[in-house]
Amino acid sequence: MTFHSAFRPSLVVFFALTTFAFAQKNTPAPLPPPSNGNEISPPFSLVWHEPSDRMESKISSAKLNIIERRKVGPRWAVTVTGFKKPDPADKTAPKPPELRRVMFYFLGGQLSKDKAKDGKIVERLSGGQLVEVELQYEQDGWDEERYGACLGEKRQMLERLYGQGQQIVRSTAPTPDGNASQTLVGYKWNKNNTAVELIYFNVSANTGDQTFHTLSLHYKRS
Repeated sequence: MTFHSAFRPSLVVFFALTTFAFAQKNTPAPLPPPSNGNEISPPFSLVWHEPSDRMESKISSAKLNIIERRKVGPRWAVTVTGFKKPDPADKTAPKPPELRRVMFYFLGGQLSKDKAKDGKIVERLSGGQLVEVELQYEQDGWDEERYGACLGEKRQMLERLYGQGQQIVRSTAPTPDGNASQTLVGYKWNKNNTAVELIYFNVSANTGDQTFHTLSLHYKRS
């Protein structure tokens, strides 16, 4: 296990809004969706309680990669990668930081096996309802200052969309093994039974030669 993978959190996430049903591999990363007036909508033009069967089909159609389906308590977490990377030479590419992975959380459901057109047996999550979307952003070469500036920009963007948020965490503490320090900064916006949380997470080895950063944004419905 690498230093980065050891500290990669299944944390709260970072932006979304799009004009299509689901983000394709060659489509720029999404921006935060506006509120519909009554609640905070999930990203990618999705709807709360979206059936997992339909989500699986959208992911496949977008030619993205499901790398894991994992049971987490009463929920299923489906991890998706393959989003378009930032590219200064491509005007249609998303701006940094890079959207590394998206985790879709479904309440209920079970794994089923279907036969694909090529005859292969593929797994699908059936019968689940979408209750959370987590976007995780990382950018190679960025230091804590760059992430901090980006956090401030995204916080301002979310405040323009959803109003004043509340700070839910700001802490720096040693890791349990004492070999590194970890910093966690987070803000939250609520609207009825929905919420979005913006989180910065950093772990730095005491030797100074290894560090891990991530920005994340979680859209949730209770």
